[in-house]
Amino acid sequence: MYQISEVLNLIFDSVGLLITLRLFWTGLIPKFHFLILGFFCIWLSNIFTVVEGYFFPDFFNILEHSFFFISSLLFLISLKKEILESLH
Repeated sequence: MYQISEVLNLIFDSVGLLITLRLFWTGLIPKFHFLILGFFCIWLSNIFTVVEGYFFPDFFNILEHSFFFISSLLFLISLKKEILESLH
């Protein structure tokens, strides 16, 4: 069974991701591809959180936590890339 907070979190993250993508495409924010992919993985993990309330809870729980892990790796890569670029 899903919780209402999970659904609201998915809605708010969807709106935030759409705004971020819009700003990304218009060029108003820098082209940090790994950072955007990290946000996308968090959004997918929120989808898996809601879906696990309906079907295959163990499978979608593993997907949820795997995508949180992948997003943290993408954030780390983005940070490292930004630090290396600022040194040159």
